[in-house]
Amino acid sequence: MHSVEYSYAGPLPHPEILRRYNEIIPGSAERIFSQFELQSAHRRTLEMKVISSNAFSQRFGSISALLIGLVSVCGGLFLVHEGKSLEGLGAVVTPVAGLVAAYIYKRRSQDDEREAKRET
Repeated sequence: MHSVEYSYAGPLPHPEILRRYNEIIPGSAERIFSQFELQSAHRRTLEMKVISSNAFSQRFGSISALLIGLVSVCGGLFLVHEGKSLEGLGAVVTPVAGLVAAYIYKRRSQDDEREAKRET
């Protein structure tokens, strides 16, 4: 008796192997396909949830940053109006500088991530 070795790349077994599975256990090829289809659908569902969650997080972060910036600027302008120029200026500049720094950091991180994906 001689042995045969198969080499095949892909998400499913080679058709000849599937045929042999079916000979040994009738209906097993269909079960393998069903499991493959279920796993693929599950993976797509998870990917959609991750994408949706990331989009929501980005929108929420942007809206939060806008509100923080607006409240800080309005508060700083109120302080300037009340004669507290130094405190008002600090109340305007500090949060705005923090928001700008966070934006730049996030942007660089995204650019680095895209570059790493291009290299692979």
